[in-house]
Amino acid sequence: MSSGVCQVQVVHSDRAALEAILEDLLERRLIACGQLLGPIESSYRWQGGLEREQEWLALLKTSEAASGRVLERVRELHSYEVPEVLVTAIQAGHEPYLSWVIEESSGEPR
Repeated sequence: MSSGVCQVQVVHSDRAALEAILEDLLERRLIACGQLLGPIESSYRWQGGLEREQEWLALLKTSEAASGRVLERVRELHSYEVPEVLVTAIQAGHEPYLSWVIEESSGEPR
């Protein structure tokens, strides 16, 4: 069973750049809302080496219908060669909130 809502996780080392991505998605009505968390410490393998970096995490709420467009737009705007963009389906939640997310991330201008 699906609620029709997704959470998209995006990280970036530049808070202002991540804020700009969030604002763009809000203006296009591809997401209903988002939270920025951080800084966080990220550790990962990249091009054969171990990396550690301070990054910011965005948690973006959108509809399943808009999630593909969110992924595409984040890839267009993000400066990383391989940005972390993960979509997690929300199974259940407070129904009025879920309905609000779906309505606000319709991609349709008001």
